[in-house]
Amino acid sequence: MRQACIVGAQGLVLPKSKPAPSNTSLVKMVLANALNESKLSLGDVEGILGVSALAEKQFMQTHLQATELGMFDQKRPLVVCKTVDTCGAGPVTALIEASRLIRHGMLDVVAIVAADTVGSMNTQQFLERADEPYLMLAESLPAVYGKVISPCVPNGYDRATDYHMKAFGLVRDQLRMTVCLESFHAGMHPDSLFRRQLSDETKNCYTTLDEVQASRPITPNISLLECARRADGAGCLIVASDTYLKDRGLYTPGMPIVIGEGEGSAPLYPALEIKDDSFSSQNAMDQAYASAGNLTARDIDFFGLYDCFPICLIRAIEAAGLAPKGKGGLYLEEQHVRLVEAVDNTKTADLSADNSFFPINTHGGLLCYGAPWAVPAIYNLIEAVDQLNGKAKGRQINNCQKALCYGNGGVLSSSAVAILSKSD
Repeated sequence: MRQACIVGAQGLVLPKSKPAPSNTSLVKMVLANALNESKLSLGDVEGILGVSALAEKQFMQTHLQATELGMFDQKRPLVVCKTVDTCGAGPVTALIEASRLIRHGMLDVVAIVAADTVGSMNTQQFLERADEPYLMLAESLPAVYGKVISPCVPNGYDRATDYHMKAFGLVRDQLRMTVCLESFHAGMHPDSLFRRQLSDETKNCYTTLDEVQASRPITPNISLLECARRADGAGCLIVASDTYLKDRGLYTPGMPIVIGEGEGSAPLYPALEIKDDSFSSQNAMDQAYASAGNLTARDIDFFGLYDCFPICLIRAIEAAGLAPKGKGGLYLEEQHVRLVEAVDNTKTADLSADNSFFPINTHGGLLCYGAPWAVPAIYNLIEAVDQLNGKAKGRQINNCQKALCYGNGGVLSSSAVAILSKSD
C-alpha cells in the first residue's frame, strides 16, 4: 500500500489586527509556502481539505476558498474538496482523511488548510459565537446535562476539571503548572505569541506559579492564563503519495509519513455526572497505537497534544500513556520541579537537550503559541514535522523518529490522533 508523505508544513500565528485579514488571504500565504517547500505546484493538488472557522461563518467554506484561489481552474482540476467540522480536532481529522485517500490510490496530492481570525474579534463577539451552539443545544438537552452556563466552553471544561479533582485528587496548582511548562517551550520558539509579547526580555517562561495564580478567574477552576491564547493564524500541510514523489524524483528517505490513526466521539457537552468513559481521547489513542503496529508511548519521541485548557492536556497525557490514569497531574508536577530547578541553577539549556523533559508541544501549544479557534492542531502537526525533519532549532528532540499528534474538538467531544514516523 502506498505511503502518505508530508512534504510541506507551514504555518503562521498573528496577534489581533485591524482590519483583520481574510481567512482566504491567510490560506493563500501558507499554501504557497507549503507548496514551495514541497517543490510541487498548485496544479499538482487534486484534493483540498479545510476546517470550519468561527470568525467567518461561511457555507462550504473550503469550496469558497478553493474557488477564490483558482484551484478549480487548473489543468488538473480538484477531485476532492471538503470542509471538516470536528472543531479543534479538524486538522488531524483532515490528515487522517488525506492519508486514506492517498493510501488507497484515490488521490496523489492533498492540501490540508486551516485558518481563522478569532484574535481580531472583540471579546463579546467571540464569546457570543463560541456560546451559540451550546446555548442552542441547551434548549433541548436532557436534564442529565444540567444547566449550560456562559461562557459555555470554559464552563464545560471546568466540569471535567472538577470531576478529575474529586475522582483522582488532581490539585489546582498542578493545572497551573501546564502554563509554566508550555511557556518554557514557547520561549524557545521565535514565532510564539508568548515570546513575541514578552515585555521583559530577560524572561523566557512563567517559572513559578505566582503569575498564574494571580490570573483573573474565568471559572472556579480555570483562570485567563489557563485558556487557549486567542490569535489569528493559519496552517497548511501538503500530503503526497510516495509513488507520485518517486516518479518526479522528489522522494527522500526519512520523509515524515502517517503510520497510525484513530478517532473517537463523545457528546457535545459533558453530562453533570461524568464517567471516565465519557471522554473520546482514550479510544482515539488506542486505535492509533494499534494501527501503527501496536506502538506504545515508549516508542514516541514527540507528543503534540491539544491543550485548550489544562484538563484537556492532562486527559491527553493519560490517554497517550505518558502517565497512568489519574496521575497526569503528578506527571506535570514532576516536570515542573525539574523546570524550577533548572531555572534556579541557570541550566535551562540542559532541559532543552534532555529528551525526557516534557516532550510535549515544543512550540508552546494553544496556551502559549497561539490558538486561532480550530486551527491549532495543525501547529502540533507542523511542529511534529519540524521535529522529525530535525528543523526545530533550539528545541530539537534528539534523534526524533516518531511523533503523535492529538486534536480535540468541542468540550472533549471529538478526538483525532495521527502517528507520524520517518520513512525508511
